[in-house]
Amino acid sequence: MKKSPPAKSGGPTQAKAIRRRTATASADQEQIAAAIAPLQSRWSSNAQLRPVTAASMRGIRAKAARLGLSPDEIAARGGAVIADVVRAIADARDASCKLPIFFLAGSDRDAAYGLEAALALADGERRLVVALFGTKARPEHASAAGVWDRLESAPRVERYRIPNMREAAHFRAGIEEVAVLVDALGGAPTSTAPQVPLLAAIDLIRRARSVGVPCLAVGGPIGLDPESGARRRGAPGADVSVLFHRPLTTHQSLAAQKLLGEVLVAPIGIPDEADALAV
Repeated sequence: MKKSPPAKSGGPTQAKAIRRRTATASADQEQIAAAIAPLQSRWSSNAQLRPVTAASMRGIRAKAARLGLSPDEIAARGGAVIADVVRAIADARDASCKLPIFFLAGSDRDAAYGLEAALALADGERRLVVALFGTKARPEHASAAGVWDRLESAPRVERYRIPNMREAAHFRAGIEEVAVLVDALGGAPTSTAPQVPLLAAIDLIRRARSVGVPCLAVGGPIGLDPESGARRRGAPGADVSVLFHRPLTTHQSLAAQKLLGEVLVAPIGIPDEADALAV
């Protein structure tokens, strides 16, 4: 792999990466619903499956791995379906492909799905801005770290690391000129206070949604605990949430559904033998 400078952290060049002046289109829920309708129809059978707990989904993925479907392959398949949804929403908001897509990645498994989506979209016409919210140079999750490294040489991809609020401020100005914001931060348990990088990410999501930028959450938005379904105060929510294989029981409450927005449940090739509820 070609060597290139390490991911940037801070500086006015970050503001320039997002702030480039282009015409924006106003996003709304009707526009988003129309954009994702074909995918929602295609994946409707998964959405109708019986919901399971987050622990059960981990067990299903683990059994799928024992049957030969590796975690890296699951992440790649998840990233591919995320890319399909992101592309549909971005094209509806900005058919000219002038506005960038902004990926917010954390350090857990959901980051791998988001980063794989960025990799899948890297052969298109749009600029992709990928920001890692953490104090380390790479994501802590092994699969996410591997994809982060591969993005280094991907075309039209700009990688940044955001460890604190000060660095995040460079992206706050001009956030309205983003086609889609992708929240690949993970739900984050409500039992512990978010670390500073995640607080910075939450602030950016809240700002983006306040100016009409569509937000897509991978596996559910930051601030909605996938284990308990509890909502953290100040959780920014999402316009669209993409889940994998089956719905989650913790997402069935009215409070959770308000945070999730439109929900898509996408297939990722889990074999029936890995799912005890499969008919």
